[in-house]
Amino acid sequence: MKKISALIGLTMSVSALALPLQNQNELIQMPIEGEFIVKHASNLKLAQNQKTMFKVGSHTVSKVVVKGQKNFLNKLNKSNGVVWAQPNYEYIGNALEVEPNDPRFAEQFHHTIINTPMAWEVEMGSSDIVVAVTDNGFDLEHDDLKNSYWVNEDEIADNGIDDDNNGYIDDVNAWNFSANNNNPRPNGNSHGTHVAGIIAAEMNNAVGVAGVAPGVKVMPVKFYGEGSWTSEVVANSYAYAVNNGANIISTSFNIDGFVNDQVYKDAIKMVRDNGVLLFNSAGNGNRENPPRRIFEEVVLVCSTKSDGSRRSSADERSRFSNYGQGIDVCAPGDPILAPVNGQYQGASRYGEMSGTSMAAPTAAAVAALIWSKYPDFTAEQVLEKLYNTADDISERNSRYRGKLGAGRVNAFRAVTE
Repeated sequence: MKKISALIGLTMSVSALALPLQNQNELIQMPIEGEFIVKHASNLKLAQNQKTMFKVGSHTVSKVVVKGQKNFLNKLNKSNGVVWAQPNYEYIGNALEVEPNDPRFAEQFHHTIINTPMAWEVEMGSSDIVVAVTDNGFDLEHDDLKNSYWVNEDEIADNGIDDDNNGYIDDVNAWNFSANNNNPRPNGNSHGTHVAGIIAAEMNNAVGVAGVAPGVKVMPVKFYGEGSWTSEVVANSYAYAVNNGANIISTSFNIDGFVNDQVYKDAIKMVRDNGVLLFNSAGNGNRENPPRRIFEEVVLVCSTKSDGSRRSSADERSRFSNYGQGIDVCAPGDPILAPVNGQYQGASRYGEMSGTSMAAPTAAAVAALIWSKYPDFTAEQVLEKLYNTADDISERNSRYRGKLGAGRVNAFRAVTE
């Protein structure tokens, strides 16, 4: 596997924090390293970094912070004047004992597989993190996405002026490079809307479904569907995303034909040189070592099964997914329920789609959660955490050992380990 391959060895043993699927509603108790709560005699000084919390009769309960000392908890409990000492615990999981009120959330089985409900107790995504989706158009009025799209706040809508001097007039909702205008809405199928919804469909709005990173913003960049799909269109789309603040770009299109395109090669190098991550689908050809494996700057995502009617098959490689050299990580994509274009009987529509096109935004959204939790991370550090916290799925895929990248992404591990 390419890129941060030296950092992947840790994924071969699944952490105790990667809980079985049936444990989704449990509350997890995690000791915070180097932090202790102690009940002790009021005049007892235990450590330099000691802070009184409250009084209990003739005793005091204090927080003590001591880093790097082994067996310090045992020493505390054996100290004269100490009644008890325990770690300062962090509680992660379903503390509210409720699920999102999105009525079709229970049909989104990929959330259970990658532990997003538990991850959301720690991080739901920051609006400061922007994921540009380069695709075939976006339903900007969809009830589950209308508040999730990136808005260019430096641009005044419909005044015919390039207010922010970025080269694009009235690009309030990004740009349509396919038709060279400011309307990224779809005029074809729902591919782009579905991808955007996988990433950031609004949560707890009592509508539809939830995205993997519902707090982040999606930048709708239309680069396909109206005019020709050219080297220039793709490169300009990536440059726009980078120049207008995207942290991550998610593309779910076939890039095998670009292997000899120097414009594309330089465009993806520009993306990574600017500290932006680029995720792309691994391809649906059931092919080993696809041509796109040569692109070192691109995170290639294979698809695993996520069919709720056949839970026993979860984490198996999707029969259509490419695999082998160059594949970086896997994510559920077979199938996923997410927003689609238009309305039916006055309500926004939803539908299932399957493909590495669905797996790529799932992985990109987990990366967005990581960057939200650790805003000072570099792109390389985000990838390191994404790969090192992926679950080993080789037991489910014995024929494909070593050919599915770092494993299948785990949102909970990604924001807690």
